[in-house]
Amino acid sequence: MSGQDGTRIRVTLRWLQILDDLEPFFKDKGEFVFWAKVWTDNGGGKVQETRMPRKGHYPISDHPRWNRLNNLDKVLFEGEVVDHLAIELRGEELDQLSGNDQLEFYTRTFTGPIQDHVRVIQPGDEGSDDPENMANWRIGYEIEAV
Repeated sequence: MSGQDGTRIRVTLRWLQILDDLEPFFKDKGEFVFWAKVWTDNGGGKVQETRMPRKGHYPISDHPRWNRLNNLDKVLFEGEVVDHLAIELRGEELDQLSGNDQLEFYTRTFTGPIQDHVRVIQPGDEGSDDPENMANWRIGYEIEAV
């Protein structure tokens, strides 16, 4: 619904895929934690931060049959937006005997009328330099009007 100050939107993480589990060859899966920060400067500003999973970690392999978390459907942001929306995602592979490994940092800012950005966003939808297609992981999310 469109209001006087903007459009109410929802940002939902649909899936993520690990291309490198950052583990030695003899270990089947990495232990991953992800954080999202989504905000708008509109209407005095609103920030939503999310840890995934809420507790613990996701065990994820980099094997093509077991490297994707589908149907996450995790709402990262819901609120009124006019012309500014920023999304940051980061991931970390947890290690017990050494320092944790960081996945490539994802950041994207959408400016201009938010209605122009309402769509499914995923690797390959904008060409080979698509920001959702990072070196060691990929993400797919949706910006929808609600």
